[in-house]
Amino acid sequence: TGDTEGENLTKAEEARRKGDTPNVYNSYSNLALYFQSNEVNDPKTGVYFYEKCLEISKLTGDTEGEMSANHSLGCVHQVMGEAKTAIEFHERHMELARQHEVYREMESAAKELVRCYREYAEEKEAGEDYNSAVEFYSKALEASRASRDRAAEGAACYRLGKTYIEAQQATKAVNFLHEYERITKDLDDLQGRGAACAALAAAYQTIDDDDKSVSYLKDFLAISEKTENLVAQGEACCALGVIYNKKGAYAMSVEYFEKNFDIARSVVSSGVGDNALVDASRVYLGMARGNKMLGKYMMKIQFDVNSLLKWKNKKDLSAMEE
Repeated sequence: TGDTEGENLTKAEEARRKGDTPNVYNSYSNLALYFQSNEVNDPKTGVYFYEKCLEISKLTGDTEGEMSANHSLGCVHQVMGEAKTAIEFHERHMELARQHEVYREMESAAKELVRCYREYAEEKEAGEDYNSAVEFYSKALEASRASRDRAAEGAACYRLGKTYIEAQQATKAVNFLHEYERITKDLDDLQGRGAACAALAAAYQTIDDDDKSVSYLKDFLAISEKTENLVAQGEACCALGVIYNKKGAYAMSVEYFEKNFDIARSVVSSGVGDNALVDASRVYLGMARGNKMLGKYMMKIQFDVNSLLKWKNKKDLSAMEE
């Protein structure tokens, strides 16, 4: 292994003295790969030699070598967790590819930019810097289209939609989530379509369109049943229970909270969740049943005074439930 390092350094020096820049470039590139290898795991030194390659390619007007060096530097910085620096190199790679109309290199740069933009956007989203997250998810969407990667395009639309919801801009989220839904249908991605329906339900609920939210939640529930995803089924039933409870449709609310409770017990018995999930589901169900009972009482108060008086005089609860 040490010989590999020494041999390439010797070759680079000999080639430099002869003015053989292509071989100098190749030797430095081999050294960069050597230091990047799992055995050595020294990416910083790899960066040093790729920078040497970049320097040589610029001095000699080697556009292909410059694109390759930018690509490699972007990939190394990405591995090192330096997404912003990686973006700069991949963007330069894309710029050169476009200038010289090298479509193969444009697609290669675009694929790397999708990953880098997404990683940087996720970092900003985690820090609640939603404006920056939207900016870089939008760049990821543009790059995914340039790379002709339909799945990556859908993922970018989904992340944009989710970020707009988090930023309290659900109206802007809807268009991107509908586009994601269309892409999942085109790709026959049932699980992805379920995620689209869940996100659309959340968006419509945020803008107080309960009817559309319920429609998408029912689609989400149907898909999660097809994919046998119990956790997703529970989430759909719980969300439906909440909406129906808010609308005063207490019987429907109880129905969905009962399903959620049964699912929660199944999830816990399978070893996926803990008892806190069952406890929370039990509380939701109890509240829904209480609201249902209260709804009956309120109907009696409004329309059946005789039953109310009978209840007050005899404390006969059954009279209120007849």
